[in-house]
Amino acid sequence: MSITSILNIAKNALSVNQASVQVTSHNISNVNTEGYARQEVILEEEAPSLIGTAFLGNGVRVSGVIRYYDKYLDQQISKKNTELGEQQVYKKYFKRIESALNEDNTKLTENITSFFNAWQELSTDPQSVSAREGIAASGQNMKRSINSIYNGLKDIQIELNNNIKMEIADINRIVASIADLNNRIFEGSSGSSEANDYLDKRTQYVKELSGKIDIISFEDQYGRMSVLTSKGKALVDGGNSWELGVMNDDETGFYKVGWKDSSGNLTDITDDISGGSIHGLVEMRDGQINDFITDIDKLAEVIITEVNDIHTAGYTLNHDPADLNADGIPFFEEITENYAKNIDLSEKVKTDLKNIAASSGVDAAGSPIGNDIALNISALMDENIFNGGTSTIVNYTSSITNRIGQLTKGANDFAQYSEDTMQAMEKQRESVSGVSLDEEMANLMKYQYAFQASSRLFTVADELFQSILEAVR
Repeated sequence: MSITSILNIAKNALSVNQASVQVTSHNISNVNTEGYARQEVILEEEAPSLIGTAFLGNGVRVSGVIRYYDKYLDQQISKKNTELGEQQVYKKYFKRIESALNEDNTKLTENITSFFNAWQELSTDPQSVSAREGIAASGQNMKRSINSIYNGLKDIQIELNNNIKMEIADINRIVASIADLNNRIFEGSSGSSEANDYLDKRTQYVKELSGKIDIISFEDQYGRMSVLTSKGKALVDGGNSWELGVMNDDETGFYKVGWKDSSGNLTDITDDISGGSIHGLVEMRDGQINDFITDIDKLAEVIITEVNDIHTAGYTLNHDPADLNADGIPFFEEITENYAKNIDLSEKVKTDLKNIAASSGVDAAGSPIGNDIALNISALMDENIFNGGTSTIVNYTSSITNRIGQLTKGANDFAQYSEDTMQAMEKQRESVSGVSLDEEMANLMKYQYAFQASSRLFTVADELFQSILEAVR
């Protein structure tokens, strides 16, 4: 073996150990980087040289940089993240709905009870104007409670709708990033540290995307990833990406989710989405919160209808004795839709409280007598006027709050289960791909000593060369 061979071996060894130190340093610096997969330099012997009758080694070289990565486990994490993304939406918004319906905030049942109790008070003194003032005031309080719940639920529904648009914008950002990383991975060497870093980033993007929408992903022979919706609409194929968009629903005024083809045309895929935060937002907006809005609307409708049916049959203090028929004045404004939004006292009642009726009879002079109207309206509080004649007003409002309480608890439990399962899977991934500082520090010292030993070869080669020079002088 020549001195040149020794120098080449020393040079290669220095380069190899320097690369090993660099990769180890890269691991250490990324110990807290989410999604980072530990890397390691793979070394192999250089091809030996035949010297005489013997093969002599030529040192070491880097054959590649591997990434500790469990593809199957990461796929399972992505699937679990789809479930988690959806459950977190339910957890957040059921809690918001519960707050909007909370009795401590709305005083709904309290104000409804006060309203019907005010009619009971009027029945004890049917001619009292002050009792009518109490009815009007309690009616306005009840109206505000119902309006407040309705407006709170509609605000949440609008927020859900806007969040769908924001999530779609995030999805478009992610799929474009995955396509760009596909190009970088394809252009680079699959065994390089740089390509491994791109793979880590892509894995994180896929995980993030899976939290927003249910997807299918797979790699081709060149390491490029294709991503599809669960129903087969392409989002990423190599270096190409397809966007999602929003479409206005003419019937509801809300957004639908559309898939944009290469010509820019949108195809409605809302019903094809079955997981992730997008599905959770759509389900909450179009399903759950709509049910509660319908419940509150029904509450207002029944109260308006039942009270007006009785009230319009009564006589007011402004009754004209010459007119033997009832005035037919409704207590609430007569409306045919959006009851919870538009419930209000009628203009005649608000203008003159004497237009509140307490009796359905008149005396010989034509003046209202008795208190049966006030008593009948007061009695509505305890009558089964909801759910096909099976539930009272208090039972109906209680069933709404009980239902949202159960849904909130269920959402919290499911979200906690998904979070716990995800944490367990992340720990399992960490055992495969995570960086151990103790191990990396030991490797760093090993490569440092190897580097120092390699540099010593230059000194040995130089001494041999000097000896040859001395010998020929």
